[in-house]
Amino acid sequence: MNVTGAPSIQQVATPRAVALGLALAVVVNIFSLTSHYLLGYTHLTFAHIDLALLIPFLLGVMGPNILLKAYRPAWGLRSRELLFVFVLGWVGFMVPTWGMSNYVVGIMASAEYYASPENQWRELFFPYLPDWLVVTNELNANRDYYWGLSENYPIPWAAWIIPSFWWLSFFGGLLAVGVCFVILMRRQWVEHERLSYPLVQTAVVMTETTDEEHFVVPTIMRHRLFLIGALATFSIMLWNTTAYWTQWFSLPIDANALLNVELGRAFPAHAIRMNVITFAFSYFINLDILFSVWFFQIINTLEQGILARVGITADSGTAVPGGLVAVQFIGGMIAFALWGFWIARRHLAMVWRHVMGKETNLRDDDEFFSYRAALVSGACGMAYVVWWLHAAGMSFPVIAVFLTLLFLFYFALCRVMAESGLVFLDLPINAHQFTVAMLGSASLSPQNLTGLGLGSAFARNWKTFTMITPSHVARLQSILGMSGRVLFFWSAVTFAVSAVTAIGYSAYTGYRMGGAANYYANVAGDPGFYGLIVTWMKNSTTISGAEVFFLVAGMLMVTGMTLARYYFSWWPISPIGFVVAAGGPARHAFFPVFLAWLLKTILIRIGGVRLYLSVQPLMIGIIVGYVLGAAIAVLVDYLYFRGTIHELQFF
Repeated sequence: MNVTGAPSIQQVATPRAVALGLALAVVVNIFSLTSHYLLGYTHLTFAHIDLALLIPFLLGVMGPNILLKAYRPAWGLRSRELLFVFVLGWVGFMVPTWGMSNYVVGIMASAEYYASPENQWRELFFPYLPDWLVVTNELNANRDYYWGLSENYPIPWAAWIIPSFWWLSFFGGLLAVGVCFVILMRRQWVEHERLSYPLVQTAVVMTETTDEEHFVVPTIMRHRLFLIGALATFSIMLWNTTAYWTQWFSLPIDANALLNVELGRAFPAHAIRMNVITFAFSYFINLDILFSVWFFQIINTLEQGILARVGITADSGTAVPGGLVAVQFIGGMIAFALWGFWIARRHLAMVWRHVMGKETNLRDDDEFFSYRAALVSGACGMAYVVWWLHAAGMSFPVIAVFLTLLFLFYFALCRVMAESGLVFLDLPINAHQFTVAMLGSASLSPQNLTGLGLGSAFARNWKTFTMITPSHVARLQSILGMSGRVLFFWSAVTFAVSAVTAIGYSAYTGYRMGGAANYYANVAGDPGFYGLIVTWMKNSTTISGAEVFFLVAGMLMVTGMTLARYYFSWWPISPIGFVVAAGGPARHAFFPVFLAWLLKTILIRIGGVRLYLSVQPLMIGIIVGYVLGAAIAVLVDYLYFRGTIHELQFF
């Protein structure tokens, strides 16, 4: 990654760059929600950098910028401005569909509509459901969201104001705590642990132009290998799109599985599928991490099958979907998060001394804001989150357990992404479900269970509140060469604009199209998010000894792998593959990750790091060609196959 000299703030956060970045964030949200609601795509927004971000950026910003610079060089965005625009679009991409909006809109809108005598929602948890967090059916506002309104009737926006305010204020508290984590840990991760941030590298390589006085195209796009990769994937996508009308075969780089591999009746089947986004981004990940991801998927399959063969199960049903093996991997995630705090203890102690006004060699003028401000805002955010959850019905002891698990999971994923860049990464377990599993639904009151059920709006979120994007934005601050305060300000503005856009547009599509067409509005109904509360209430459980054993075993295994990695330079296995192994996306990514590991291993063995670097343009080309081809496929689906779309990828 070639980083040029640091430009001034005025050269990066220019008025045109800010305007374009905010516009990109709005377009990303509307495009994401439209493709989800109107067309039915479910995976354009799943990954941390995905088609719903890359299509608007490449076609709406980068492409026109290249043409503009070719016509009048002085009018075009310089490379750091272009990167800044991408950053704001990336921040906006935290919000729509899988990011935040579908979860919270589903929670706000679905309770009243889907309640029925059959599911017993009104009897079981409605007495404990705060009316200030849901859209009530006053003046038929809730019913009309699902049935739709004609253009002659006004949208009842007033019914959405109160629940939207309280949810967004709560999210603001969560984000304040998360940003505090980012500020306190950034220097530790960047300067002490030297984490590589592969997604940052990819974004910089894709937008950087050296010798901008003579070239209008980003440097990497002038390589022959870039053109080969772009033409190859673009041609394949065009061929596959024409197959929508014909009986021709399509090349399997989409959501369909190539084949299912099954070792035996007791072993879970393993779908082998190709995902171009996963493959190309994985090329930038360290070899030991790539190896560990696919290696522990094999261990996952073998262990599940062996346990099933010998009949080892939990007494009360396992705490985590995926069984005892998944519980083991969750234990590894908890240990990974705790280890991250342990190795940062000296840095955090120095931060504390700095906040107390003692002499240190720390500087915080390049952070989003000062360490003292970070601690104060984080403490205020945490206090508000605790108050909000208590007002929503949870007791303080349950809140303590829930928030501890929630932020451990958030921190673990953020740390994993900073080191690995696994673009498909998901939370392998949701903190509210794991809290019920650990404490036992039998020991929790209906009010606590209802409050935990509301956690589906944020505890299952792996893109917004895990601080993955803000931590990457903080890393980009030094590359952009701009003030951290300015970067944080525009990032915060972008997130606020995106959140209002996403919730407002989701409500609009419901009233104008009928919210029953909204995929997550239906999932949030029975047997969805609220159905989970009923399941907890009707099935009293306590954690079993087998679950505790596998949880502790997972913690010990990750601790052992981490110590081996730190003390033995030859140790070949990263604990990251173990930490993410319980997540479905990690399992689905087995084949493209294996291919990326195999290709990278061969290249480094043959030509060393130099050969590996020389092939990077091919991977960027593969991404760009796939994105452009996907844009055509989406347009074709919109024009000719609306309602029967062709899913482009699967995570």
